[in-house]
Amino acid sequence: MSQPRHTPITTPQAPPAARPGKVGRPRKSALPETGALGRERIFQAALALIDAQGLAAFGIRGLATQLGVAPAAIYWHVASREDLVYGALSIALADVAQAMPPGSWQLRIQTVLRRFRATLRQHPHLAPAVANELGCNATLDTALMEHIVAALEEAHFDGQALVDAVNVVVAAMCGFATLELSTAPAGPDSAWGQACRAQVEGIDPARCPALARHQSELANHAFLMRWTGGMDNPLDTGFEAWVDVLIGGLEARSRVLLEARES
Repeated sequence: MSQPRHTPITTPQAPPAARPGKVGRPRKSALPETGALGRERIFQAALALIDAQGLAAFGIRGLATQLGVAPAAIYWHVASREDLVYGALSIALADVAQAMPPGSWQLRIQTVLRRFRATLRQHPHLAPAVANELGCNATLDTALMEHIVAALEEAHFDGQALVDAVNVVVAAMCGFATLELSTAPAGPDSAWGQACRAQVEGIDPARCPALARHQSELANHAFLMRWTGGMDNPLDTGFEAWVDVLIGGLEARSRVLLEARES
């Protein structure tokens, strides 16, 4: 099933004409004076509001109130609420690829993974936007992708093998952090958490002997068996295991590629 497409985050060349029966956006000359209002300031304010209120509560009217402008002034710079979310996401993740340490390709990939998770933990309400593939596309970070591709080139990946390795790294980067920071469904958290805990603690040893043997270790510490989110119950050791497995797998595929070229 195809996913919804979002309007690219670009400044409109001209405001759209008003439709019959609807109020159109004001032309630039009619905009109220907003001082230094611009895309950077708007995205910074959007990020602060999402951090404070959460993604579900975030809206253009609330942002306009925060900035002290009319909603139309924001629409002059961005086309939709989705564009604001992805702009805030690009601001939040802007430093992930900056000042990468020198060293092996393994070190550089590890650094990207750890920085991405650390940054998303600072802005956990953005995790659902990161999990949306189109959201990541809308905020393409060329510096980040350059670091990933250059590191994988050094590891002897090229052609389809390079494409596959890039997908593995990006999935690893986004997947663990967004799954770790997933939250309980809307509604009374205590009831949902109690139900999850009861399911885990009620595992039948006759039907699931392996789960029952390790129930105490897995309970609330393993994906699909948690009732507490990753901000309160971080999965640090699981993340480091994830990084080790990813790097080890890339190293193994790299050796195969190198041996094939040398044979």
